[in-house]
Amino acid sequence: MSRFRWVLAAVVVMSLGVGAAAAAFYVTFVQDLPSFETLSDYRPPLTSTVFDRRGVPVGEFYEFRRQLTPLDAVPRHVIQAFLAAEDDNFYEHSGVDYVSILRAAWANLRAGGETVQGASTITQQTVKQLLLSSEQTYRRKIRELILARRIEQRFSKDDILYLYLNQIYFGAGAYGVGEAARTYFDKSVSEIDAGEAALLAGLPKAPGRNSPYLDPERAEERRLYVLDRMAEEGFLDPVTHGEARANPPVLREQQPRPDFAVASYFTETIRRLLVESLGNETVLQGGLRIETTLDLPLQRDAVAAVQRGLEALDRRRGYRGPLRQVPAESFEAELAILAEKNQLVVIEGEEQPLPAEGAQLEALLLDVGKTRARAALAPGFDVELRLEGQTWARALDGPRGELGDLRKSFAAGDVVPVRIDPETPDDEEATLPRVQLAQTPDAQGALLSFEVGSGDVLALVGGYDFEDSEFDRATQATRQPGSAFKPIVYAAAMGRGYTPASIVIDRPVVIENEGFTWRPENYGRRFLGPLVVGEALARSVNNATIHLLREVGVDHVMELARRLGIESPMERNLGLALGTNPLTLLEITRAYGVFAAGGRKVRPRILLRVLDRDGQLLLGEVALGEDPPRIGPVTETAALGDEAGRADLPRGVEEPPPGPVVEGQDDLEGLPPGYAISPQQAFLATALLRQVVEHPKGTGRRALSLGHPLAGKTGTTNDQGDAWFVGYSAEVATGVWVGFDEKRVLGRGETGGRAALPIWLDMMKAVLADRPVRDFPVPDGIVFARIDGETGLLASASTRNALFQPFLEGTAPTERADQAATGSDRLRLDF
Repeated sequence: MSRFRWVLAAVVVMSLGVGAAAAAFYVTFVQDLPSFETLSDYRPPLTSTVFDRRGVPVGEFYEFRRQLTPLDAVPRHVIQAFLAAEDDNFYEHSGVDYVSILRAAWANLRAGGETVQGASTITQQTVKQLLLSSEQTYRRKIRELILARRIEQRFSKDDILYLYLNQIYFGAGAYGVGEAARTYFDKSVSEIDAGEAALLAGLPKAPGRNSPYLDPERAEERRLYVLDRMAEEGFLDPVTHGEARANPPVLREQQPRPDFAVASYFTETIRRLLVESLGNETVLQGGLRIETTLDLPLQRDAVAAVQRGLEALDRRRGYRGPLRQVPAESFEAELAILAEKNQLVVIEGEEQPLPAEGAQLEALLLDVGKTRARAALAPGFDVELRLEGQTWARALDGPRGELGDLRKSFAAGDVVPVRIDPETPDDEEATLPRVQLAQTPDAQGALLSFEVGSGDVLALVGGYDFEDSEFDRATQATRQPGSAFKPIVYAAAMGRGYTPASIVIDRPVVIENEGFTWRPENYGRRFLGPLVVGEALARSVNNATIHLLREVGVDHVMELARRLGIESPMERNLGLALGTNPLTLLEITRAYGVFAAGGRKVRPRILLRVLDRDGQLLLGEVALGEDPPRIGPVTETAALGDEAGRADLPRGVEEPPPGPVVEGQDDLEGLPPGYAISPQQAFLATALLRQVVEHPKGTGRRALSLGHPLAGKTGTTNDQGDAWFVGYSAEVATGVWVGFDEKRVLGRGETGGRAALPIWLDMMKAVLADRPVRDFPVPDGIVFARIDGETGLLASASTRNALFQPFLEGTAPTERADQAATGSDRLRLDF
């Protein structure tokens, strides 16, 4: 009996021990195992893609570069490469390969305990990637084995392989086999051959150490090992195996998509908007399909127009000097540095291909003559810089004229920015490739263009180069618009009883207030006397506009500006007439868009919709200016003028009590829903803005060359600090700004008509190229009359300057110019 008790006690103790051990094992390894059920709905971080209005990709947002690749899109030899490299028994084992574990343990033991061989199956690696950390502990390893067995019971082998191939990291920022093929070979995974597949299959074990970029020899050793394993497993026949071994794959880094660079300012605006609406994680990891209004061909034209315009401005200003100066004894060392910067490797006896056309390079001037200079881009890679094409490179802001001697601006030892001359003549004298000086403009520019009917933003450019500066000067920068604001004053007048035949007086304005004297002047420093309103606007006459503002009322003009979409702060004084209040290019272009749209409020729509990875709608259409960001520097200029005038308004000079307002039709009564002003008032404003283009002395007369009915206005701040042109056709509105980020002068004579209008013309030429000529539609209630351009009265047979102008019914002049009591003698007084 005593023995039985002992046996029973021993059994109880052993049972308790086993139970305790089991409980300890459960608590330690099993209790808090992560759930793998989420793997059935595998949702890794994916790249979000931005599309233009035609469905062309124009940008990507990502934290991890990954594109999901279905298993049936992966070629068989690619799958076999991974099986040979990582888990040749994948389709036989149940998640854990015990034979491989024993083999690896023996190999590591023979190596003195160093880990020289692993035994993790593809299933185990998938568990580690998706469910566990990468810590090197026995606890983590045992949990990995348990999960691997369980996953094999829950998922098919193909499911596990799909997870593995899309999850693993390949180095160089690439996640998943699809992205790896793009990163290393710039092709889809369906296009890679056995040799390339072997290289990719060799990366996951150690993406850094086996990188073909960081250690090409080690990467090749690993690739050959994978190929041999493929042959051993019968995945490759001897011929294919031999060819793959003998021909290492050529790496082709994924080339930056030029269209992505072209659309950078636009897509960054989209990114900011989406982060605010959806959150950063969703944008960078959600695999979103982002459909926008961008017109990619027009965006290309917009970027090219801004860059050409800024480069032309930069050349008019002159040469800013070399990037640096190198003493003769340092030439050899400098050329070695330039070879790396210019990505040029000269191999003796081999012809060196020219760098890509348009590539920005640096050249060291070796010797400089009057009309030719010899330079080098790298050791043994000489080029020639000729005076022809560099005649603009006189001293910065120096006397006007062309450079006649290279030695006046250049010297041996100068390192200068250049580009290969695409028009190098093929003649006997052309012994060296020619280069052109490629000075990067230090001024900036911005452009915004949208359809009038839909409001769709077709193009947006926020600066010369997004890589150099991400600050968006189209939507974020506030600048004084100068005379580009004047049309709002004239539009307000059209709603207060004025007509295109009304006369305004250009006479001096002098306001004194607490010791300050404000005496704005016209550009030519003379006064023009009585002018028809259209001519006053066309010639951008400052004082006439100030007098008009006083008569219409500052408050009325400010209220109209708000209805047109201007949201920036405005000070209540007469400087409003000359655009002293900073605003964005978006705001002023949107205001002009209302005129173009026949009075309708304009929402410059930038986003059409956002779909998640499952095709479900996340976000509908969004317009620029809806809760717009206010980020970045604000440039203010205390004084402002125009190519047709100057204004110096000191702070503290408030508007005096306004004079009597001309009575007329109240432009606020009876507006249709969605309208900022009546169609009639908008049409009259357009008629005045057309004179800026069509009047013989209009500041925008160069736009006539486009052959379409156009309306617009120049704008220039004091001392040519900012230059604008904003205008529209019946279908598209476009605004352009040119200036510096800080308070600086563009240069003598750099008005809106010279610095901004050429950019606008280039853009609108592209916009209108495929569009039929279309006039602005005439609304009901408008009649036309032929008037005398000097008196504003009805034209007579003897009128030399007759204008065909629109009027509200009942407001056209009734007196003829040749019947007026005072005639035109009143207009010839010397003001």
